[in-house]
Amino acid sequence: MRLSTEPIMFACEFLGKNVMYDDAIANIKSQTNTELEHVGKALLAATENPDTNDFDVLITLIVACLRNGEFMPEEFRHFVADVLEGNRQRPTKRGADKYKNWERDYKLCRAVQEVAKTYDLPHYSNNEFSEKTTAATIVAEASGLKIDVVINAYKNFNHYKPGVK
Repeated sequence: MRLSTEPIMFACEFLGKNVMYDDAIANIKSQTNTELEHVGKALLAATENPDTNDFDVLITLIVACLRNGEFMPEEFRHFVADVLEGNRQRPTKRGADKYKNWERDYKLCRAVQEVAKTYDLPHYSNNEFSEKTTAATIVAEASGLKIDVVINAYKNFNHYKPGVK
């Protein structure tokens, strides 16, 4: 099946963005002060004893703050300083890391949602032999991943709608 290059380029550009940070900002703008306080307290608490997912979210958020020259709480500054000095490492656990592909899968799901919305395409097809162009096939092509990886990522995160309570 030959896919159009415009949607593939759109998906490549979307996958190159810091999607999680952009969505977090959109979500923050839609929340009340009480909800924001809860999120802020959770992030600050995560700097004390983060699990693998907390660690990755903190690093992503701190990197975005640094790149954008935005304010960062003192706890974040100490956290990232400890990481840079080698005093703090990403936590490890026995067995498979259930968060290993969390950020990748989140980004893939969001890319499928955006491609489907922008190009008025179905998200995916249940028929693996279908010749129909779907957002998932475009994202798979753009990311270099297999279609089943993209569809599973979409199914795992499809409940999330950025900027919506």
